[in-house]
Amino acid sequence: MKLLFTISLALFGLANYFLPEPEFSYKIYGNMANFFESKNDLLDFFEFNKGETVAEVGTGDGKNLLGLSLLTDSIKFYAQDINTKTLNQNHFDKLKAKIKKYKDPLTNTFELVTGEEKRSLLPDNSCDKIILSATFHEFTYMNEMMADLYKKLKPGGKLYVLESVCFSKTHKNYSAEDAIQIIQAHGFNLLKKDGKDINGAKGLYRLVFVKK
Repeated sequence: MKLLFTISLALFGLANYFLPEPEFSYKIYGNMANFFESKNDLLDFFEFNKGETVAEVGTGDGKNLLGLSLLTDSIKFYAQDINTKTLNQNHFDKLKAKIKKYKDPLTNTFELVTGEEKRSLLPDNSCDKIILSATFHEFTYMNEMMADLYKKLKPGGKLYVLESVCFSKTHKNYSAEDAIQIIQAHGFNLLKKDGKDINGAKGLYRLVFVKK
């Protein structure tokens, strides 16, 4: 039995060895790729661990999380958005099938969550990490959402905010200092602030907070 298990692991690794290596770009990894210079830069920033539960709020169609699944294993991902036209199981499954050209099988699991403008509708105290990738400026009800996300994180859970200047006239831009002030007012401590203008972005910043 042990021999069969060892052979299975070897075949799994061999099969993925022959799959094509995708470029680190928006096309494969979604808008999250715009905030990092390389895969290693991304992984160093998020410090993912096997067994974690990670949510992306405002995930769009979920491409970001599928891209992350090329770099991670054994993570439960919540893909959350309020727009069911972009985030729905049928479309997500099609994107997942495309990403499996680069890694098969995917060892992460995915659960889609349709939220509301004032509530994420994620389970309380469920997440080790919550990611907001070009999402913070989208919140119409900022205070309500910050309070909600605080409740969704486990004690000591982390909130990741990736932002840059949004040129849409319908959206408000927040500087890093603005975001830090708002988020800290809702019970978070700032752990890290970095980022620089790359991939054509302006005013790019990356923030990491921890739930008190």
